[in-house]
Amino acid sequence: MQFRTKLLSSTVLAAAAMVLAVPTASAQDIGALEKRVKALEKSGGGKNVTRTKKTVGLVISGHVFRAIQFRDNGTTSGFLHVTPNSSRSRVRWIGTGKVNDDLTVQTVIELGHQSSIATAQDLSSGGAVGNTVLDERVFEVRLKSKSLGTVYLGQGYRAASGSYNADFSGTGLLSINAFAELVAGGEDFQNNGTAVGASISQAFSNFDRSRDDRVRYDTPKFAGFQVRVDHENSDSWGVGLYYGGSIGGVKIAARISHNDFGGTTANDLSFVNGSFSVLLPMGLSLTVAGGDQDAGNVAGTTVKDTQADQADWRYAKVGYKFNALELGQTRLYVDYSHHKNNRALDEDATSWSFGVVQIIEPLGMEAILGYHNFDLDRAAGADSDDIDVVTMGLRAKF
Repeated sequence: MQFRTKLLSSTVLAAAAMVLAVPTASAQDIGALEKRVKALEKSGGGKNVTRTKKTVGLVISGHVFRAIQFRDNGTTSGFLHVTPNSSRSRVRWIGTGKVNDDLTVQTVIELGHQSSIATAQDLSSGGAVGNTVLDERVFEVRLKSKSLGTVYLGQGYRAASGSYNADFSGTGLLSINAFAELVAGGEDFQNNGTAVGASISQAFSNFDRSRDDRVRYDTPKFAGFQVRVDHENSDSWGVGLYYGGSIGGVKIAARISHNDFGGTTANDLSFVNGSFSVLLPMGLSLTVAGGDQDAGNVAGTTVKDTQADQADWRYAKVGYKFNALELGQTRLYVDYSHHKNNRALDEDATSWSFGVVQIIEPLGMEAILGYHNFDLDRAAGADSDDIDVVTMGLRAKF
């Protein structure tokens, strides 16, 4: 009854305004006012007048990452224009809606671009354009509760993803822990002018399989600790323990994970990855990491004598951050990585690198300059020539 009284009053007042305004208002103004009155009457429906409001916000972001490389594989040398796969160009849309003070729902779509991706480029072909369309990276719904944790539904990062990469150096554009192959992975190793049948990407791996269709749950953080678990397609699964904290001004990050791919690989593979990093107050960071691969089922062989069961990797990095320029922070690093039996039994691959990442704060950019050396000691045949790579690039965010 109260609503009807209010609506009737509004209608009467509006009608009175129309009559009183006749001498001064135009026919167009009167017509608009009549439409407004009819809209008010229709919206009530005999029950209530409602007002819609925006409840979900949308944020669009991303970046473009491009680099110029000089490569020397021992046979040929030259320049290539590439997108390093350490952070390939991408665009994302994140919609966020707040259900209440505890629960937030997000929808995330992220697409990546692989034009001239560095893990597919080599000097022998002179570089190739590669995939020129956007492909899926993340398509998921996130249910984020402050008290209960976060559930992820859809295509996205596994519970074990990134457990290899605890790192305070801020130099991942050039040196993701034990993943230097992302910078120039497509280059083939050579011996006396002939390719040996192995690329950098084939000889080096840190066992990280980043994204898949899965359901994942992250607990809230307790005293800096967080547990992540997931179930993936083909009954694969993963679990990870993550820690971040500070003791006496020293920042500490530690991660360890197990991922089981028994349902998707003939060898019943599983991986264990871990990493540890500290950042001292003066800007010096120290990082170590490693991983092991296990094969539980290799028909017709002694499992423990196979490459699939013996592969492992170890990694170390020293980084230093300081503010020397008004543009932003300068970050230096040097690292070393050793990969054993990744491609074949009794085969060793090593890499070392150094470089600088310069932050350009006013524009949200990062400039990079670095050197990488890759070496492969094969189990059979003559050792390959080293591959040397110098990379200069720019990542621009929006």
